[in-house]
Amino acid sequence: MMKQLIQKFVDLAIQQEICQEDVREEKERTLCHVYSCSDDEVNDFIIDQKNILQKMMDEGFKRGLFPMDTSDERDAFEAFLYDCVMDPPAHVKKRFKDLYSIHPEYATHYLYTLSKRVNYIKEERLKKNIQWVYRGKYGQLEITINLAKPEKDPRDIAKSKDQLIEGRPKCVLCKENEQNYWNARKNLRIIPITLGGETWHLQYSPYLYYDEHAIILHDEHRPMKIHEKTIVYLFDFVDQFPSYFIGSNADIPIVGGSILNHDHFQAGRYHFPIEDASIMKSYHLNNLSLHLLYWPLSTIRCISKDRGQLQSMVWKVYQAWKTYDCEELDIRAMTDGVSHQTITPIVRKKDDVYEVDLVLRNNRTSVEHPDGIFHPHVDVHHIKKENIGLIEAMGLAILPGRLKTELEEGLSFLKGESSISQKMIHHEAWLNDLKKKNIRTWDELKREIGSRFERVIEDSGVFKMNDEGIHALDQFIQNIILQHH
Repeated sequence: MMKQLIQKFVDLAIQQEICQEDVREEKERTLCHVYSCSDDEVNDFIIDQKNILQKMMDEGFKRGLFPMDTSDERDAFEAFLYDCVMDPPAHVKKRFKDLYSIHPEYATHYLYTLSKRVNYIKEERLKKNIQWVYRGKYGQLEITINLAKPEKDPRDIAKSKDQLIEGRPKCVLCKENEQNYWNARKNLRIIPITLGGETWHLQYSPYLYYDEHAIILHDEHRPMKIHEKTIVYLFDFVDQFPSYFIGSNADIPIVGGSILNHDHFQAGRYHFPIEDASIMKSYHLNNLSLHLLYWPLSTIRCISKDRGQLQSMVWKVYQAWKTYDCEELDIRAMTDGVSHQTITPIVRKKDDVYEVDLVLRNNRTSVEHPDGIFHPHVDVHHIKKENIGLIEAMGLAILPGRLKTELEEGLSFLKGESSISQKMIHHEAWLNDLKKKNIRTWDELKREIGSRFERVIEDSGVFKMNDEGIHALDQFIQNIILQHH
């Protein structure tokens, strides 16, 4: 009976603390109304605890409750079903606030756990991702072949514009996505927070690239922009959620993130490889210190207990970088009035000490490098051609899902079991080099991929980690300190 299936689904929701026992009848009535079911309905399937949700969706399609039996449509209907049984947004927001008053980590744990239980964070799908650690010249890098999200072309990102469709949010980050059916967000719950005296919202990412991967999005649909108040937003966040880091993608195409049309940050509870980068040189000034990191993307670490002083220094570094030129290293701040330089800022709070990593970025192109001088070069596009954003700047590679089958075929070639097919031509030069090195196992191939990603992020660094680049970066920092005195 359909009604029995609905009862089992509500049972499961109560067991998982998605809703409470006292709303059981209300939730069952809601679902019975959705399915237009009656007490005398009989179905020819056995109800198994493991496939309740699957049966609910199968029945939904049979009854015409969603138009096509595709993965996107099923995701949207699944989110709708969870929305029918979970607490409404106002209840979730109040619960978060109540828990936050006890301890911030209670509140974030509650929202994170809820997001997983209602399958907004699709843990089972994410388990398919392939992950390993590569130990290279800069220390440890983390590599992920992402099987949950399609690869994007940076040219598409650069030219992306709002597609306004009546009844739909302007983009996937707008607050209006909460409880919105069209993009499988009916089971999304977001929490308003105040940063810099403005309303922002906290939610978790369905792709979950790292532990408690959160998105902090502005209340308004406005373009990403690094400005003086950005630093205030980031510090306000770590003051409120000290167990989380927060960072911003760069705010310009090629070196920016994948969504530049909505102001947002990424946050979470995770220790990234960049945190373990070795320090090449330290500079001390009043109550703060600066460090030049040995890291493929040019990074200056600023540390202080004094938030005001640190904010002032971060802004000075940003302003100095916006106008910095070094012809010898091909670094130019502007072309015909168009600015090429910005930063990727990352903020942490460890006990009462603030730590800020400033990754220097430049998006200039040339005839030789039309995709970007400080962007993965063409010879490594077979591994990664997308923008190198915040997550990868911190040492966590998100490689395209296509690599899974391509590398399986590549390994077959390296073992002498097959030739290079037409779809593998973009890997041909690399695979031939690997064959000369006698690479024949998956572990050896993974090391080579790690080395390739290391090159990807080296390409993206404006000051290369050689004598010339390190000296120029050192001089850049020293000039800022002199101006600060």
